[in-house]
Amino acid sequence: MNTLRINFQDLGQLLLDKLIYVVLVSLLFFILYRISIRIVDYLFKNYSKRSWADSSRIMTLARLSKSALTYLTAFLWVYTILSLLGVPVANVLAGAGILGVALGFAGRDLVADIINGFFIIVEHQINVGDWIRFENLGIEGEVTSVGIRSITLISDDGATAFIPNRNIESLKNFSYKDRTVNLDIPVTTENLEEMKNKILQVNTDYPQVIYDGIITRDESIFLRSRLTAALDEINGLRLEIMDKYYTK
Repeated sequence: MNTLRINFQDLGQLLLDKLIYVVLVSLLFFILYRISIRIVDYLFKNYSKRSWADSSRIMTLARLSKSALTYLTAFLWVYTILSLLGVPVANVLAGAGILGVALGFAGRDLVADIINGFFIIVEHQINVGDWIRFENLGIEGEVTSVGIRSITLISDDGATAFIPNRNIESLKNFSYKDRTVNLDIPVTTENLEEMKNKILQVNTDYPQVIYDGIITRDESIFLRSRLTAALDEINGLRLEIMDKYYTK
């Protein structure tokens, strides 16, 4: 009984040591991850300030970089934690071939997502901010995120749609020559009419702008106008028009 009690004490101490290591390693990975994300944001932000830079393309690559960084950090964290816990990671990886056969059918959709996403990004088919339509799905909206697994967009009614890359068979990008962006102005029930009148007044000076009306997103109310212009003009026009919306 005494020997058994000592073994339990040793086991408890071992588990406590392992737990401390896991917490410290997890904290270290979290700190490194946040620092890496800040570096990515800083680099892409500075790059986007150059006059010749394509801001939409930069935003797309920035979000893709952060997504890849998240997956890489998660993989390294799991690998390190398993090693600390004494799991023979090398043997597990060696047996991944057998596991891969067992999960082959379950993972083929994921592989299709990644392959399609790779070609969409490399071929510069879609950028964040583009207005696109998936012909085979009947879904149209503004792209908010482009990833290696899915594309996120906001449709006309304000709903957020997540489209797996494997489901994309054909698409129309209305922003290749003349890019279209939404000009969304947050309002409340108190200032809705005042802001609407101001927006309509400003829009009369810009034939490239069409007033779409009221939309809701995450329980917030917006007045939306749609600006269509050439790629080299749209960012300047957007800033100019938005500034006039808010000018008293």
